[in-house]
Amino acid sequence: MEQEFAGRVKVINRRQFNTKGKYIIYWMSHSHRANFNYSLEFAIELSNQSGKPLLVYFPITDKYKHSNARYYKFMLDGILEAKKFVEERGIKFAIEKVNDIKQRIIELSENAHALITDKAYLKYYRKLNKYIADRLDVPVYEIEADVCVPVEIVSDKQEPYAFTFRKKIYSLLEKYIVELKQREPKIKSVSFDFGIEEITFNNSLEILNILNIDKSVSLSPFVGGYSQARKYLEEFIEKKLHRYKEFRSHPELDYQSNLSPYLHFGQISPIEVVLEVLSKYGRKDENVDSFFNELIVWRELARNFCYYNPNYNQYEGIPDWAKETLEEHKNDKREYIYTIEELENAKTHDEYWNSAQLELLKTGKMHNYMRMYWCKKLIEWTDDPKKAFDIACYLNDKYELDGRDPNGYAGISWCFGTHDRPWKERKIFGKIRYMSASGLEAKFDIKKYVEKVKNL
Repeated sequence: MEQEFAGRVKVINRRQFNTKGKYIIYWMSHSHRANFNYSLEFAIELSNQSGKPLLVYFPITDKYKHSNARYYKFMLDGILEAKKFVEERGIKFAIEKVNDIKQRIIELSENAHALITDKAYLKYYRKLNKYIADRLDVPVYEIEADVCVPVEIVSDKQEPYAFTFRKKIYSLLEKYIVELKQREPKIKSVSFDFGIEEITFNNSLEILNILNIDKSVSLSPFVGGYSQARKYLEEFIEKKLHRYKEFRSHPELDYQSNLSPYLHFGQISPIEVVLEVLSKYGRKDENVDSFFNELIVWRELARNFCYYNPNYNQYEGIPDWAKETLEEHKNDKREYIYTIEELENAKTHDEYWNSAQLELLKTGKMHNYMRMYWCKKLIEWTDDPKKAFDIACYLNDKYELDGRDPNGYAGISWCFGTHDRPWKERKIFGKIRYMSASGLEAKFDIKKYVEKVKNL
């Protein structure tokens, strides 16, 4: 057990077990899966050791910012499948609609032996975990299940560049990329009554109907859940990975893994992805190296950034040199200025940018290369770089299935100079890296991408 959970388990309050507690609670906050879930396996281990039944609990609220049907449908697809798989293992999985998650978790935990939850990287969830832990008289365990290497083990500070982070994380991979044993619960709690007003629907659309959320954002054609994630993973390994390095930045083609929404919701483990790739390919294969650079280096650098920089989703969080150069050029004349409504509805003069925004509006996913161009142009088409940053976050969080994620915030911040270096100075951008329409035309068949989006 020690090797499997090395560095992933942290007690975030100094409390003793409640020996009179009736059960163990695993509050599934981020790792929405039954497979390769360190939090779940740790909870089963604790249940077996203590002789207390395990309750897996998922509270759902419609009070979150950007609570919309697109986001919730995909999330609920995954939760309902996780519930099915957890209960097949004999463990109770309860979904409950609540007004206040923190108060409900505290109430349930008063009769618990211990509380287990998933590690958080973003401010809101870190504060939520701390608030709950500070008010409970039972130990609260945070389990880091959604990264290859625990964030504090890789580095104790915000890393400035990908190359500094890459060296650190790659030196630790062998220790942390290990199989996770699936445990057998000694107590079958699936039929126990834990006093919860459960949502018993087994269809995500039925649950959506009882939630007061924004239904103006259309549902995505992507279906959530572990089974779908595995399907995309297997298809990627069999049909795309052998040309990934060559074609990953070609949005007119389809060589991406499509795993980002599933990783965002914790519907598949990044370690499972790595192990599956390595079961078919050698580690030194150039395509594997290119894919791992995205999956491991950039994805976990994003978590490092959000964990150590409290202003990760604000203009104030970009490097000083980047702020200085953008402010120096803030009053440079712009050829085009667009309102947020024009941008949101893809009503600009640039058909390439419009296509990227339309891909996002239609599918909930924008090709990674176009995401960079999309965000860079916001700097050029707004009268203030801070406003551009805020618009990027707003559109990302509202429409992307993997919005509200460290990857998205780090990606936006990269467009404003984070994890990058100064470039040749130019108007509006100053020393921030520039991307142009002609650059897209030179790199790939952008017209084919425009047609592809039209046909979505």
